[in-house]
Amino acid sequence: MKYDVVGVGLVVVDHLVVLAEHPDQDTKTNIISDAYQVGGPVPTAQVLLKRFGKQCAFLGSWGDDQYGPLIAEDLATENLDLSASRMLPGTRSGYAQVWIDEQAGTRTIACYRPQHWLPPSELDETPFRQTRAVHLDGWPPETSLQAARLARQAGALVSLDTGSLKPGMPELIPYLNVMNCPRRFITEYLQTDDVHAAGRKLLAQGPEIVTITDGTRGAWLFTEAGCLHCAALPVLSLDTTGAGDVFSGALLYAILEEWPLKRVLQFACVTAALKCERLGNRDALPSLAEIEAVLQTRAPALKAINN
Repeated sequence: MKYDVVGVGLVVVDHLVVLAEHPDQDTKTNIISDAYQVGGPVPTAQVLLKRFGKQCAFLGSWGDDQYGPLIAEDLATENLDLSASRMLPGTRSGYAQVWIDEQAGTRTIACYRPQHWLPPSELDETPFRQTRAVHLDGWPPETSLQAARLARQAGALVSLDTGSLKPGMPELIPYLNVMNCPRRFITEYLQTDDVHAAGRKLLAQGPEIVTITDGTRGAWLFTEAGCLHCAALPVLSLDTTGAGDVFSGALLYAILEEWPLKRVLQFACVTAALKCERLGNRDALPSLAEIEAVLQTRAPALKAINN
């Protein structure tokens, strides 16, 4: 195979703004520091995978505004194959303002999603026949669905990082092998806060593996054989931006390595937790050596739960 992972999804420029604490409405506060970075669930996961030694191609688009060159240069520098991506003339790139509360280690995001996307009819089908896996974030819905169909036709594994609820989820989920979602997604999509009931319902819709993440409460992994829960690794959290993106990338890496599911879940949890100890999503990405050291010395607790 030419690629380990082909990614299709949203790419944005994040403007990270660090504040001492979130201000009240209609007040002012000082900025401690700020920085620009390229983000998006799929590109961030793919950068992690590439740094872990996987071959990755990103299929996406950006505008010809001031952020377009930054996106193209950043992803090229990370050695993602961009041959099937392109700049769309006369359009705006994705953009997000990320307010990081330094005291709490939390973030609030206001984002602009592009109004123009790489349409399904313009997806290059060749990469889907040359990859082991396809990773999606559900944006744009029609393009994600077409990508999932092409991947399944080619026999590739299909992975989705849901993030928040998006249009087209009922149509997309049956094509999935792996589905990762934050706890808020199950509330939005299934109108339940029962993690175990949600895991079973999502499995019934098609995926073979479902993970549900919940910050300091850890994460759950569901298969037809049962459920695993991994406690959260205690860390001094500086910035949670991209933690779910990193969890999804690490999850996919561990699955492609064909590790036992207990190690798969622990690896993803530790990788996401270590990312939160640093600001941003590039310098913050941990190395394989850092993750392995934690797994050997202070691995978070695992518990098997019968479905």
